[in-house]
Amino acid sequence: MNLTKDCSCEIELDSKILIKGTTTTTTEEKTVCKYNQVFKMLSHNLCPPGHFTISFQLPGPVSNEELNGNFGSDGVLEGVVKKVYYKD
Repeated sequence: MNLTKDCSCEIELDSKILIKGTTTTTTEEKTVCKYNQVFKMLSHNLCPPGHFTISFQLPGPVSNEELNGNFGSDGVLEGVVKKVYYKD
């Protein structure tokens, strides 16, 4: 599943999640005026720019065909997968 043009997420058959992407250097400056004071805030990415890959194992079997994900306004990736139940 492509989350953005620079990020993708896959579920492997063993319920391993693989996230690949590219970060860019972004620095944002914001000025806030409050109570007759001026505050200048500077923020930037915590990780270095370039390609990245991260993977982790889920605790049980999941469907590798059903994955929904999106980035929140805070930049946090949220993903939802469906658990696979086996009938005995």
